[in-house]
Amino acid sequence: MAWINNLNTILNNLLESAGIWGGILCCLLIIIEPILPFLPMFIFVTFNLLIFGYVLGFIISYICSVLGCLLFYIVFNKLLSKKAHKFYKDRQKLNSLVKRYKNIKIETLTTIISMPFTPAFMINLLAAVSDMPLKKYMTAEIIAKIFITIFWGFFGFSLIKCLKHPTYLIVVGLMLLGGFLISKLISKKYNLE
Repeated sequence: MAWINNLNTILNNLLESAGIWGGILCCLLIIIEPILPFLPMFIFVTFNLLIFGYVLGFIISYICSVLGCLLFYIVFNKLLSKKAHKFYKDRQKLNSLVKRYKNIKIETLTTIISMPFTPAFMINLLAAVSDMPLKKYMTAEIIAKIFITIFWGFFGFSLIKCLKHPTYLIVVGLMLLGGFLISKLISKKYNLE
């Protein structure tokens, strides 16, 4: 717990000295976070909220996060898709997994992406190499990133509180349910399956 407080103090001092450049750096780090999953997104989102205010910070973080996922999909789809097909084509179990993932319902995909501790890198990579339709993938990302950005922004530094206080977990559960229902409605309306 002490190291979190020390890290928080160090980052706050860095943030105060960096000014607007800290916000720009946070935006760039949010954009590349899908490619480099070890980056702590909750810190960057929380900093954007502190720098730009809650509303503008949320909007900026959200746009950067969606943009990062789009970039990830395009780059990995173009670079790895053909190689991945050759790799998993002859492996029956892996091929079956990739096909099931490609055909996953949009509301299920949205719910998975909305969960704060899912391995986003693997979700994005599977979408890219399975040739999941970009429209379906980005619709799920656009919906889910609303909830995940809220979670990381407002509960980022209170992660331990989330685990200790059931009210935070109820809020997360309601956000997941909201993402599921919204994606189901959009999927039906625009026939995304």
